[in-house]
Amino acid sequence: MLKVEALDVYYGGIHALKGISFEIMKGQIVTLIGSNGAGKTTALKAISGLISGKGSIKYEDKEILGSLSEKIVAKGICQVPEGRRIFTALNVHENLMMGAYLRKDKASIQEDLGYVYELFPRLKERADQMGGTLSGGEQQMLAIGRAIMAKPKLLMLDEPSMGLAPIVVEEIFEAVKDLNKKGLTVLLVEQNANIALQTADICYVIESGTIAFSGKARELLNDDRVRKAYLGE
Repeated sequence: MLKVEALDVYYGGIHALKGISFEIMKGQIVTLIGSNGAGKTTALKAISGLISGKGSIKYEDKEILGSLSEKIVAKGICQVPEGRRIFTALNVHENLMMGAYLRKDKASIQEDLGYVYELFPRLKERADQMGGTLSGGEQQMLAIGRAIMAKPKLLMLDEPSMGLAPIVVEEIFEAVKDLNKKGLTVLLVEQNANIALQTADICYVIESGTIAFSGKARELLNDDRVRKAYLGE
């Protein structure tokens, strides 16, 4: 579904990504793990068209590197940004409908809204509540729900567990698994390496802007390099 090849990204004089390559097959959950500043979020922003880079990013065999971000969303790639970034002055329902802004299929929009409320019942309970008054966990649910309303084929999640209580993190990741079972492909950037590796099929470890190593996520749970660097063992 997605193939990143020799991707270079610079922030001024800083070489943030140094020729990274990875791929995502349809139906997979792929995770990028690494320390802060390793380049994980930069990779997502390049795929989303939010920053420029050199190399190649092919989505469904078509080059998208350099495309406008709204064109990339229209093709079926949607990113849930780090920090949620919901519309705090809009209520829950309005936030969700903003996710469907580019869509014209009104009947299907209502079906997807029903699914979001089924996936996150608390959002249905708070449909008329302003986004800025929600808890951190509820805002994360809202950010994911808003992305679902765009009807993506590839969902990219940037640090979905950040700042959340363990019980809420578990709820969020159960929702991610449910979305994947329904056919959604997922690219996950996550500081919590343990839960990322338990959730994903494939893992790429980014260190200082390069892919240090990769493999099946469950197998990397027992890899000494991962256990020492990212699991605190």
